[in-house]
Amino acid sequence: MPTPAPSSSALARAAARPRDEMIALLQQSIRLPSPSGQEAAFTNFIAAWAARHGFQTDLWETAEAAVAPYPQGQARHLPLAGRPTLVVKLPGRGQAEPLILNAHADVVTGEAQDNLWSGELRDHLLHGRGAVDDKGPLVGALWAMLVLKELVPVGLPGDLLLELVPGEEDAVGLGTLTSLLRGYRGRGVIILEPTSNIPRCASRPGLRFEVICHGVAVHGSVKWLGRDALASLRRVLDALTALETRWNNSAADPLFAACPIARPVTVDRVEAGRWQGMVCSRALGAGYFELLPADDLALWREKFAMELRAAVPDDALDITFTEQYDGHRTAPDDPLCTAAREAVVALGGSNAWTGWSAFNSGCEAGLRFQAHASPTLVWGPGGLEQAHAAGEFIDVRDVEAFARMLALTAIRYFDL
Repeated sequence: MPTPAPSSSALARAAARPRDEMIALLQQSIRLPSPSGQEAAFTNFIAAWAARHGFQTDLWETAEAAVAPYPQGQARHLPLAGRPTLVVKLPGRGQAEPLILNAHADVVTGEAQDNLWSGELRDHLLHGRGAVDDKGPLVGALWAMLVLKELVPVGLPGDLLLELVPGEEDAVGLGTLTSLLRGYRGRGVIILEPTSNIPRCASRPGLRFEVICHGVAVHGSVKWLGRDALASLRRVLDALTALETRWNNSAADPLFAACPIARPVTVDRVEAGRWQGMVCSRALGAGYFELLPADDLALWREKFAMELRAAVPDDALDITFTEQYDGHRTAPDDPLCTAAREAVVALGGSNAWTGWSAFNSGCEAGLRFQAHASPTLVWGPGGLEQAHAAGEFIDVRDVEAFARMLALTAIRYFDL
């Protein structure tokens, strides 16, 4: 029997009741720092909260040997020891396949700044690292589960699962792999990331690279007798900018047409030199480049290395790839997309829906999509422009709105 869809007013009342508690939960979450490799305290905190509220929980750690056969486990990553995975379950009344919600427990630290972990609330804006990426979307999902627990006391036709995984900021897909190996799979998947509360049906694949430039060290007073690796790195950085421009085909995928850069190349780390007074003999530039869902990762690895070497033919380079992750693309007419779009329109009005587009980043979406062809959306409150930013914040009204939309989506999806 279909689950009666609650009215917008019923959803609003159910979401309003725990509002103060959920805002406090988000503040507490931000005040528990969880940079990659140090997620345990935060994950245990969420597990205890879920258990107190009557949800079933499964909390475990995964051994390195279990992930070693898989590309995600072979990527360079922080050790998994002491980094638990959590699944929170709202049990269903029937045997329908679960709907899985996915959030990552880790956050970036970035540049030092005052009040990084403040959790301060000012004029509806909650400040602190992880507010947008990814604790705001996580708390919005837990809020939706509380709403469903009240409005559908007999349970949905299938289980609603929320997995909280380690390591997305460290190695994309590794944390989700730990849940897959535990046996969790779903009829559909919603990856909780900041999308300004508009569901996205595609995400980027990507590759992390390291380029080492080799030089010959000599005293700075006779630098012409050596080879400056730092000068070589400057040429490499210029070449990477040129490659990004060359690959910028905005017509390649309509879902990414609004993105100014079709295939962004980002250098996020450079290292050079150890001693004063001498020409640098080794310089490193590391980063990542993200592609479009139809791009073949193996072919683009070769293309990247070949075109970069061709651009700086006189430089001695070592090019390695330390991580790769899949993207995804779910058909907009899939029932999961239909349920999400109908929920956005039902609660926000027809003007709230602007059409389907992509999430302009890599995330945890690709692994389950590739492994089980699970229809997948990326969705959550907050804007991607706030993720990893200095002064990160989220509007708590958007978190509550997301909770209502997500609850309605789950009800509609199970009945489609």
